[in-house]
Amino acid sequence: PVWAQSARNVNHDREHSIARTLAHFIANNGDIKVLAYSDDPPNLPPRNEKSKAKGVLLVDNRANDAAAWFVHTVPKFLAHLGGYSWPAAETPKGHMFLCLSLNEAHLNLVAKAIRYQEPFIYANNLSPELLNQHVELSNLITGAQIRVTPFLEHAKFATKAAAGAAANIQAFGKHTKSYSDMYAKVLKNKLAANIKIWAPSDTRSKSICKGQYQLRKIASPMQLAGSLVSREADSAKWALVEQKNTVCLTTNDYTVGEKKIPGAAVCLENAGVYNAFSAAAVNLKKCNE
Repeated sequence: PVWAQSARNVNHDREHSIARTLAHFIANNGDIKVLAYSDDPPNLPPRNEKSKAKGVLLVDNRANDAAAWFVHTVPKFLAHLGGYSWPAAETPKGHMFLCLSLNEAHLNLVAKAIRYQEPFIYANNLSPELLNQHVELSNLITGAQIRVTPFLEHAKFATKAAAGAAANIQAFGKHTKSYSDMYAKVLKNKLAANIKIWAPSDTRSKSICKGQYQLRKIASPMQLAGSLVSREADSAKWALVEQKNTVCLTTNDYTVGEKKIPGAAVCLENAGVYNAFSAAAVNLKKCNE
């Protein structure tokens, strides 16, 4: 894949891929059960929760063994049963979306990772039968406390796809009590690789060029599909994991204060996607910046 302009407008086209993907969330389908979370949900005041995680779980209630996990970065977006409505204030900004198909057997892994992200749940109609089958979904909904160190969850699973087409996924949940930086401590070390990151940072959080694995900040602006994208105008945050064909969508800034903020990272192993991001991440900041 390469970066290209979308054929449809995200702000008012109900045939856009995002609207089609969430069709069973924004309109009722009795066979599809849902759970949605956001720190700034639609039709509600912004929450005081520290977590910036936003996403939707969709579970087919029939005997299809089908579920999906949709993560995104857009505030005031995706009202349950509210039709497709894009927040106008977000049109000039950059955002990111990722949808993963999965087997229901992986719902416990996904739900546990989300628990560690400390989200605010604003929509939920998961059935008692589903909650009995998947205890971590129940723990997520009831807000069961996490009391065991290291306060970091690292889930691994493969997407549901035709034989040979499944993608490897690694999902991270960083609890407030972990007091860890998502990039320098969690991703770089857990994935044992050099990483390049696109995230807001402060002057104290610099590129790391010493040690076994490096962390390099991508310079702003960045070229995407003929457009220059500045860090200030982009709500998306991500990391490239070198030598592993992996891209991680994240929620944290790269700042000292973010150690105390819960966080999420969903990492997709796909050579085509990795190469597309790498083509944009060509300019890096110096090691002391």
